[in-house]
This record gives sequence, C-alpha cells and structure tokens, in this order.
Amino acid sequence: MEFTKDFARSLPSTEDIIRALGLQSRRGNGSDVIPSVALFGAGLLVGAGLALLFAPTSGRELREGLGERASELRDRASAAVSPAGSESGSRGS
Repeated sequence: MEFTKDFARSLPSTEDIIRALGLQSRRGNGSDVIPSVALFGAGLLVGAGLALLFAPTSGRELREGLGERASELRDRASAAVSPAGSESGSRGS
C-alpha cells in the first residue's frame, strides 16, 4: 500500500505535463459551456442516427418508420404554429 502512495506522489501533475509540452493551461470563465453543449447535442444526433442505421430492422421498415415520425412531427409543428399565427393576427387588429 505504501508503494502505491509513493508511486502516486512521484507522478507529475497535470500542470507539469502541460508545461513540458510547451502549452499553457487555460482557465475557463464559463464561455466554454455553449460549445460543449453544442458538441454534446451533435453527438446525440450522430448516436441516434447510428442507432437507427444499426437497428435490427429491414431498410423498408426503417424508411416507413422514419416517414411516419416525420409526418407526425410535421403535423405537430403545423398545429403548434397555427394557434400562434392566429393569436398574433388577432393582436394586430
């Protein structure tokens, strides 16, 4: 047990490694959040696409399912937009 503690103490720190590579560590001020969230969202989309491609269904079933989902989303979007459009039209008069 003592050996592992001594070994862990002898390892270089993260700062030492960064300096040895000739780099500087940067301190984030919260501006890294938006790119991180965007990258995470892109990863979710890629993962979902790969899951669909490698799902154990035939190509025909996959295309039919995607078509059904797309039409459902289109219907939901048009239903959500039409009440909003009628409200904005009534406000203008």
